[in-house]
Amino acid sequence: MVIFTASAKDFNLSYNAEANVICGGGEYTPFWMMNNTGGIVSDKNNSGYLRLGLYKSVAEEKKFSYSFGLEVVGAYRNEAPIYLQQAYFDAKLSNWSIFAGSREEKTMLWDEELSSGGMVNSGNARPIPQIYIGLPQFTDVPGTKGWLQVRGGLSYGWFVDYLYQKDFKTDGMQYTKNLLYHRKNIVFKIGHKSKPLYGLIGIDMATQFGGTVYDYMGNKTVKFPSGIKEYLKVLIPLSGGDDSPLVDQVNVSGNHLGIYILALGYKKKDWEVKAYYEHFFDDHSGMTFRNKFDGLWGLSFRKTDKFFVEGVTFEVMNATNQSGPFLWDKSPEIPVQVSAGDNYYAHVVYNGWTHRGHTIGTPFITSPLYNKDGYLGFTNNITRAFYGGVDGTIVDGLRYKLLVSHQRGWGTSYAPYTNIKHQFSTMLQLCYTHEKAKGWNFSLAGAFDKGNLIGDNWGVQISVSKSGELLNFSKK
Repeated sequence: MVIFTASAKDFNLSYNAEANVICGGGEYTPFWMMNNTGGIVSDKNNSGYLRLGLYKSVAEEKKFSYSFGLEVVGAYRNEAPIYLQQAYFDAKLSNWSIFAGSREEKTMLWDEELSSGGMVNSGNARPIPQIYIGLPQFTDVPGTKGWLQVRGGLSYGWFVDYLYQKDFKTDGMQYTKNLLYHRKNIVFKIGHKSKPLYGLIGIDMATQFGGTVYDYMGNKTVKFPSGIKEYLKVLIPLSGGDDSPLVDQVNVSGNHLGIYILALGYKKKDWEVKAYYEHFFDDHSGMTFRNKFDGLWGLSFRKTDKFFVEGVTFEVMNATNQSGPFLWDKSPEIPVQVSAGDNYYAHVVYNGWTHRGHTIGTPFITSPLYNKDGYLGFTNNITRAFYGGVDGTIVDGLRYKLLVSHQRGWGTSYAPYTNIKHQFSTMLQLCYTHEKAKGWNFSLAGAFDKGNLIGDNWGVQISVSKSGELLNFSKK
């Protein structure tokens, strides 16, 4: 029997403390100041937060190592005055990881600094507590001589926004308690590590299941089974049994969505260029490409050396087809099945792919927190957005990031807007560090929105952070 232990000599402990203030005008915080920030930044303008975190990182060179993190946020004009943002433990054995807790997660494969975010997970919402097992980094497939690598994982978790829903909703609006989470993905990387050209192909799927929905259709309570069988049925996935609501019996258990992943990249020593496509599906019709080319299209460039332009990303997010406008589940009266009206991120009973008011996937499918009537579901998912981002170094110690997007929204198939809505959003951020002020980071950002989707907003953001080591026994 082999017992893996972690020596005290490998122990390190770091910290990060941040103060952030936003002042401005308009009903909401500017789009790119609030979105894709892990739910920390309030949607209300003139807000702020204090964040303090302690972390231990893994020792990558060790066969067995572990990491953990604990991060607390105190917020002003946010949906909670104080809360845990991250609390996790991650054990690493060779290339495998077993993880438990809540940890911030960005887009899985694309540029974390500049991408608008993946269709399944963008880092837009607060982290969902979960248990995960998998290969978080690309790992050689045995017998392929380095020409094929794989990464992927499996997780189950719990939505923790029941109290938020009760506070946000108005009387008669449905809300959910004890909702469960499931995600699985696998991505293959084709191309030898010594060669510059490579390709990516994979699939990423997620599910909401279980829980109890209250005030459905005004006063009904709908209870979904949450036993061990349901965990297996969302893994496969399979239809619900006699103890499931009708929606799960005629379809499959839970609210499923996902993406097919395709990418082609070229990587040299100090730069990389990548073209990619996430084909989105919300049901079987999307999986068979009846929704045409809906999803996220992207092209990115990243240079590792300091330069005025180090990263450039251009993306188009399209969700306008949705397999057509009409859906009909066959009945004895009309025995015809029409699989259209995909209604992305939404669900017949659940409020949909949202956590604490934020869209979990692309922020261009408008988050329910923008709803003014206390409705917890989606009102704008037929949409198309053009997005660009660029960053780099102006002078030593001074970096910038510029984000720009333009979006058109048609509402939903079942409640379309009477007129097409538009939104332009942009943000310019400057970050300054100095070698004599080790660990200090100063950030100044300005942003504004113009349009009738979320309105006209502007803001100025000031952030000061300090990070460093508390303990490090791994140094020689």
